[in-house]
Amino acid sequence: MLVKDKELMTKETVLEMVKEKNIEFIRVEFLDYAGITRGRTIRPLQLKDAMEKGINFSTAIMSFDVFDEYIPNPAFGANDGDFFAIPDPQTFAILPYRKNTARMLCDLVDINGEPWHGCPRGALKRLLNEVETLLGGKMNMAFEQEAYLLKEVDGKLQPADNSHCFSIEGADIQEDFIQDFVYALDAMGVETEQLSSEYGPGQLEINLKYTNALKAADDQVTFMHLFKQIARDKGLVGTLMPKPFQNHAGSGLHVHISLFDEGENLFEDSTDQRGLDMSEKAYHFIGGLLKHASSLIAIGAPSINSYKRMQPGSFAPAHICYGSGNRSVLVRIPEKRRTRRFEFRGADGTCNPYLLAACLVAAGLRGIQNQIDPGEPVEFDVSTASEYQLKERGIKWVPRSLNEAINALAEDSVLAQTIGRTIWEEFINIKRTEWDKYSKYVSDWERNLFAARF
Repeated sequence: MLVKDKELMTKETVLEMVKEKNIEFIRVEFLDYAGITRGRTIRPLQLKDAMEKGINFSTAIMSFDVFDEYIPNPAFGANDGDFFAIPDPQTFAILPYRKNTARMLCDLVDINGEPWHGCPRGALKRLLNEVETLLGGKMNMAFEQEAYLLKEVDGKLQPADNSHCFSIEGADIQEDFIQDFVYALDAMGVETEQLSSEYGPGQLEINLKYTNALKAADDQVTFMHLFKQIARDKGLVGTLMPKPFQNHAGSGLHVHISLFDEGENLFEDSTDQRGLDMSEKAYHFIGGLLKHASSLIAIGAPSINSYKRMQPGSFAPAHICYGSGNRSVLVRIPEKRRTRRFEFRGADGTCNPYLLAACLVAAGLRGIQNQIDPGEPVEFDVSTASEYQLKERGIKWVPRSLNEAINALAEDSVLAQTIGRTIWEEFINIKRTEWDKYSKYVSDWERNLFAARF
């Protein structure tokens, strides 16, 4: 029985495989609002009960920030009891790089066994059901992650190699890591399509194969864990940090989105008057993404470091617009010879993939329901446009800081209603706490500059 045969994975087959493969430790995991993985490790005798009743966690764990500190005025206090993490049999995977250990991702339920209102994975599942009901199709996604391999030299982190963009050299130098990483993904049921050296030295991009949106988010979580853990095993630091170096390229996360109904591409229309072979549904979905763009960026780029990446001329989106074959825009439609879909480029590896996917679906769905026209595609490099040209085309800047992005999210009642007000409010509270801490931090750069000048 293969771990990747997900259609076979039920509670019974998971228990059978645990026994057959001599699995001694099972990690049950979920992601909080800060994008941090939380979980417990259980033994085989506890697994059946865990899959039926769940593993309890204090709701307060969802009110911790990225600094692993409990935020002021949290939504979830010490008196708010527990939620229960139910391992999903479809996510069972043996960890090929750990001894007799498997991992399962979880849905969160309340004390009555009903979906807990604060569960990001549950919010995504609910919205995907809404898509099937309203549009009659299934939402597919594919995640493309850029990430750096670093090494420590004299106590400082630097790129693990000096390879060039799209060079074979980078793949040769990091062959040991790359092959072990791809083999581990494959063993855990995650299929890769291509891998390349990216713009920065020591930077890689790995494209995961498209699949249904829930599994795509699960696959991205697996990617996030494996990249860091296998790098650590090899004495390296693997990081999805969006901008680890001021003078090197940043690392983004691009999400490809498509909609199919029994093999029919609902985002394709050969009679498209704009000449891109895209359907009205596709354009309206893009219209929803652009209308809610600032809020989506708050969800997809939720760290203080994220906004040092999205600068004009950096191949990262700095403006809210869309275009065909244009990598300076927020939403890119690939060239016509490729399957009709589009790519959201305003995220990075510090996000919670379930929250990002859920919000992308929510914004796009509202775009379709309200028939939001995205306007004409942008055909020029937006980073070279003057302020007059941007104003003339109605093109706005993406948020310039986490604080600006969170303020936009706080005004987005549509996302609040669709992903759930509990998640929306506490995500905002957590990110505002992180921004406040960052705003009060005095760096060595500031101290050296201002102490010398004044």
